[in-house]
Amino acid sequence: MKFIKVLFLSFLIASCHESTKKHVAIGTWNRCNKDGSYWEYKITDQYMLMLTTKYDDIGLFRNKIADTTMILSEFENGLGLLINNDTLVTIVKSKNKVILRSTWARDNILLNKADFDYDKIDSTNLDSWKTKTISEFKKRAALKKCPDLRTEEEKNIPTLQLNESDNEEIPIIELEKK
Repeated sequence: MKFIKVLFLSFLIASCHESTKKHVAIGTWNRCNKDGSYWEYKITDQYMLMLTTKYDDIGLFRNKIADTTMILSEFENGLGLLINNDTLVTIVKSKNKVILRSTWARDNILLNKADFDYDKIDSTNLDSWKTKTISEFKKRAALKKCPDLRTEEEKNIPTLQLNESDNEEIPIIELEKK
């Protein structure tokens, strides 16, 4: 009987213990893209904050962690994803790098551990926090100097030339009402 009580007590303590294991990508990361753009990511168990030299804004997405995956979704009134949700699956991890794969785009995202962190989001003074965060980001991006590694062929993006004189006028026909 004493054995059963000890076993029950051990089981109860073990089941009540909150897991302290966190996802390997939680933290601050950066990377250079092949096109020479610089990206930074702040990943928590609640959100992912993204900055890039391609845009002059901060991307903020909801983040839900499930085992080795992160499920990203849009905040109401926030920046939009190309799709409603995207799942990032951990492919490879080490002390200073992590590779995530987007299940929607099938792209691998190599993130390098950053040696800086962002100030907490100041919701009472959001404009000031945003201005400061973007300013500090631009300084780090300038120091990083990400090279454009695309070939000349990859850099050449074809464009469609439209001649306005070729526009065809479409006559409007009014239909009789019955």
